[in-house]
Amino acid sequence: MTRHIVAAAITLLCGAPAPARAIDASLNAHPPVGAGDASYTYTVGPFIAEYEPPPAGSYSLPVIDRVDDHALLDSAGGATTLRALKGERLAVVAFVYTTCGEAAGCPLAEAIMQRLDRRLADDAALARRVRLLTISFDPERDTPARMAAIRTAFDPKTDWAFVTAANETELAPLLADFGQPVAKLTYEDGTWTGLYRHVLKVFLLDEQNRVRNIYSTGLMSPDLVMNDLRTLAAERER
Repeated sequence: MTRHIVAAAITLLCGAPAPARAIDASLNAHPPVGAGDASYTYTVGPFIAEYEPPPAGSYSLPVIDRVDDHALLDSAGGATTLRALKGERLAVVAFVYTTCGEAAGCPLAEAIMQRLDRRLADDAALARRVRLLTISFDPERDTPARMAAIRTAFDPKTDWAFVTAANETELAPLLADFGQPVAKLTYEDGTWTGLYRHVLKVFLLDEQNRVRNIYSTGLMSPDLVMNDLRTLAAERER
């Protein structure tokens, strides 16, 4: 059975506009998960999908798109690229900005990513074939040093990288290639509020950098993503 799940795009306003003087204080708006609490999702309760994912390997995932290579900065500040980070592995890619305060936005994506990290840690064979990538679309504030601090706080158990771009110019083609729309929200005088409007998406890439699934609110289930990863892993073994 062929299954083609592409999540409906849900536009999210990450937080209400705040006075300009509050922007710096908002750097703490995306608190990391406690080291021992992988079920925390920044919401009232843990996210529970209202469906039962099909068993891994009982379906196929058609190719949705293909992405090219793009320049990035790792959390040590070194120049790298998407392909250098990913290699010939499967990858789950989440686009976020770390000051997002919307519970159903970036914090939800990162909570799901942490659950995946913990689940993969229990499956060493699969973990060796998967790279988790959190990419910021706020290079002005999400510097390599900040991404390193966020990574430390999430305490990854697998190969989970937190990366950013050198600037908005280098970031733009990456976002366009993935089809990840992002817009800065401004006041009437054109001043940036410090907030973004964006579509919550998490991407599943195969070894050839082809997009095989896109998850958003309502479909962003660790069970589904794990089954999709196992399905793609088995695909190469046939």
